[in-house]
Amino acid sequence: MDKDSGFTLIELLISIVVLAVVLALGIPSFQEFIKNNRLAGQTNDLVMAIQMARNEAVKRGTGSVICASDNQATCSESDDWTTGWIVFSDLDQEGDFEPNANGYEDCEKDDCIVRTRGNVIKGSISGNGATLIQFRPDGLLDAGGAITLTLTADDCYKNQVRAVTISALGQTTITKQACP
Repeated sequence: MDKDSGFTLIELLISIVVLAVVLALGIPSFQEFIKNNRLAGQTNDLVMAIQMARNEAVKRGTGSVICASDNQATCSESDDWTTGWIVFSDLDQEGDFEPNANGYEDCEKDDCIVRTRGNVIKGSISGNGATLIQFRPDGLLDAGGAITLTLTADDCYKNQVRAVTISALGQTTITKQACP
């Protein structure tokens, strides 16, 4: 007598219960993993832009600035960096972006945008009072002291806050912090 191969109803129900338990345990961890990776990516974007501003100052022998920007063309003069930022060479070292009056950028004679970044998704960045970060031609921070920017994930969970600190020497450090 040949027996039909297949699953019995009890075996199928047990498989469904096991799958449901695995999904119930795995999905929250996966969501936290996604949030952590998003925050790490945004932190890396910010650190890269800061390092680029410092490198531009040294390379060109002039000042350079990274500032919060809500339109990726001018500084917003806000300490909310969530809307994005711009990095530009600052030839006159006044800390404000002054493009050529003719509408084109001549990076040898005028301030020139080097890099832009748009909105931060599902998170926020606070400048803690800092609206711009200005580097001198020698790569040192023009503020006189350290500047800290704080990145926080939406629906913050555990340690999903990153503090990016720029020392007076222009070096950046990233530290994990607990949610507020």
